[in-house]
Amino acid sequence: MMLRRLLFVLFASLLATTALHAADKKPRKAQVYMFGFAASLADSACVITDLQQMEVYLQSNGFLADRSLYSLQLNNHLSTKEHMTGNLTCAVFFNKNKAKAEKRLQKVSKRYRTNSDLTVRFLGKDEFTFETEEWVEPYTAADTEGNAQPTADTTKKKGKKKKK
Repeated sequence: MMLRRLLFVLFASLLATTALHAADKKPRKAQVYMFGFAASLADSACVITDLQQMEVYLQSNGFLADRSLYSLQLNNHLSTKEHMTGNLTCAVFFNKNKAKAEKRLQKVSKRYRTNSDLTVRFLGKDEFTFETEEWVEPYTAADTEGNAQPTADTTKKKGKKKKK
């Protein structure tokens, strides 16, 4: 139980750190090798997917653009197809180098296979594959090119000045 809480806290802090350091530059396409990991906080089960080669968008700092969408794909698959309920914590690991990605997959799977409290299930490529997410540039107020209408909070009402 304590291990699950620790994993959840570490995962949440990792997400917060990566969100704070994300660059604003436009991502570029790159070939990566990725796999998914999911742990259920309601029971003692975890799922690890096969290593998959994909073309994804990477930010200039090396982070996966829209990385939450890939973990959401795994979460949706496990919730609907595998009928895993409870609080699923999903993560995606990736690397441009296939050998490094395979090493990371082995390290993660070894860590959870040695824990006797957990049931580890491996999903093959025939059971689950990630789909490439298309990166869409976020909308900003500058995109309107001066056509933006001020909101009610930013407009000032002019009133008559009182004479004394």
